[in-house]
This record gives sequence, structure tokens and C-alpha cells, in this order.
Amino acid sequence: MVNESIAELTERLQLFLNEHNTLTIATRNAQSIWAATVFYIADAEMNLYFLSSDRARHIQDIESHNEVAVTIYQDVSDWQSIQGIQAKGHVSHVEEDDKSSILNQYTSKYIFLKELLKNPKNEQEERIAQQFKTISLFKLSPFYYRIIDNSIEFGYKQEITLAEGSWTKKS
Repeated sequence: MVNESIAELTERLQLFLNEHNTLTIATRNAQSIWAATVFYIADAEMNLYFLSSDRARHIQDIESHNEVAVTIYQDVSDWQSIQGIQAKGHVSHVEEDDKSSILNQYTSKYIFLKELLKNPKNEQEERIAQQFKTISLFKLSPFYYRIIDNSIEFGYKQEITLAEGSWTKKS
């Protein structure tokens, strides 16, 4: 079995996070569970940022219980190609002072959104541009990541946890 160092794992995680666009976030409330897919960006500390309406079910769940699980995978057609990430963390609103910088990074990654905001082409795009002005920005602060990579070997996984500000390999 391949045994990567913590530096190799975090570098691979960062690369994977930056190369992908959508994550599925799983939430819960007192009655049930829920999952939603959102576009995201990652920062150098592997925090994840996403936009969502405060009225969305997953955000309502987060308001009552901010610990979530997420997955990031590319859709493939055979088990040997499965590569992805599972993570756990806490979600919070992004502070107003940090919002502008993060939104700039977000629209730099998603060029289609930057174009839509500059020059909406129809009524629907106008509505999206208007909603963007008031939509909430959220930060997922992870404390656990698992890398899955069946291209290395079936069932390959490596796990890291965040403790006292540092990532460490889980034995």
C-alpha cells in the first residue's frame, strides 16, 4: 500500500480541491437529513466557501447544527477510476469584511458567473445577478479529510485530521 506523507497528502488534497467545482453537503436537523450540491472554492488552508440562500433547506439545517459532511467526486463509469474526497467540518457565515475578497476569488474561478454579473443576457440572468447582491457566503472549516483513490488500488484511502491548527495523518 502507498503511504503518503502529510505534506504529500495536503498537497494532493489542495490540488484536488482546486481542480473540482461542486461539492455535496450533507446536513441534518432534529427530524431528518438532507444533501445539496453547491459550487465552491478552496483557500490555502483547505477551507471551502460556497454561496447559498439563507432560506435553502441545507442552510436552515446548518443554522441549528453547523457540523456537516461533504463529498467531492467526479462522475465515473468504473470503480477503478473512483477518486474523491470526503470531509467533515463546521459551517459559518463569512464575515462582511472578508466577503468581497472571497467573492472576487469565486467569480475568478467561475468565469460564467462573472460574465453573467457584468452583462445579463435575459430576464433569468437579471434575476440571478440581483440575487447575487444579497446571497449569503458560507465558510466550511474542515477538521477531517479522507482521500479515496481506487486508481492507486481498490479501497485506497488516507485520512487527515486537524488538531490544534495542524493537519496530522490519522492512523
